Amino acid sequence: MGQTRSIILATALAMAPVAAANAADLGLPPPPPLPEPCIGCTGPVYFKGFIGAPNPVVRDISSELFQFNDFEVFHEDIKSTPFFGIGVGYQWNSWLRFDATGEYRGKSLFIAQDRYPGGNGTFNVDSNAIDVEDGVPGAFLPGTNEYTADIESWVGLANAYIDLPTIWCITPYVGGGIGVASVSVLGLKDVNVPNLGVAYGADHTETNFAWAFYGGLAYEVNPSVTLDLSYRYLDLGDARSGRVTAYDNSSSYAGVDINDITSHDLMFGVRWKLGHQTAAPMPVAFK
Repeated sequence: MGQTRSIILATALAMAPVAAANAADLGLPPPPPLPEPCIGCTGPVYFKGFIGAPNPVVRDISSELFQFNDFEVFHEDIKSTPFFGIGVGYQWNSWLRFDATGEYRGKSLFIAQDRYPGGNGTFNVDSNAIDVEDGVPGAFLPGTNEYTADIESWVGLANAYIDLPTIWCITPYVGGGIGVASVSVLGLKDVNVPNLGVAYGADHTETNFAWAFYGGLAYEVNPSVTLDLSYRYLDLGDARSGRVTAYDNSSSYAGVDINDITSHDLMFGVRWKLGHQTAAPMPVAFK
């Protein structure tokens, strides 16, 4: 029985070229080529999501009162609060990509302290503020101001990145971005303990030009998903409270300026590439 099967198989192999030649002589079309599997086929568009841990820095603070006395600021700080954002991007080629991102930076506690030595000056009755040019002469006791407020911001950036050569499945990159930052100062309170004074600032929002530099590492989990760990230096511009008024309406001044807010951000993100196709299925033989 086994010998018979061997003879049949050998006969079929020998007749295969003859059958193909006869099909060609009859004008029949050749069978279609097998489809090649599409592995890693993705489009140039991607979505991204990210979260971050900021380390914000304030250059200094000031107000209109600073011109009337020798104020010394000895502390200013914004506490860290996580931020998160989303974006959409375009992979231009193997080393250049662009994206646009929007992020929300939650309410962060702002604190600052100053002190002044006191001395002689004048008080402007019309504006309820200290004024050295037009007002009632008087002596000012030394004092200190302790400021607290919430800082909240929204940031939108247009970014460009250069992907460097991949090493051990990790792609380093550098980038930069420009955009706008909307920075709000909320619930400002100014407490002057030595002089038993308390004042409250109105909420106020400033919209500024913003810019950023990036440096990061990307790891491609699969053709559709890439993990992203990066550092970013972000400049959000200046912030300012609204008018600050004493609790008993006895005096007020224009507001507290929070100058040059920057942040050193550590960010973790995920990029989803669109247009991914799975490998083509193997052809099925019909009996």
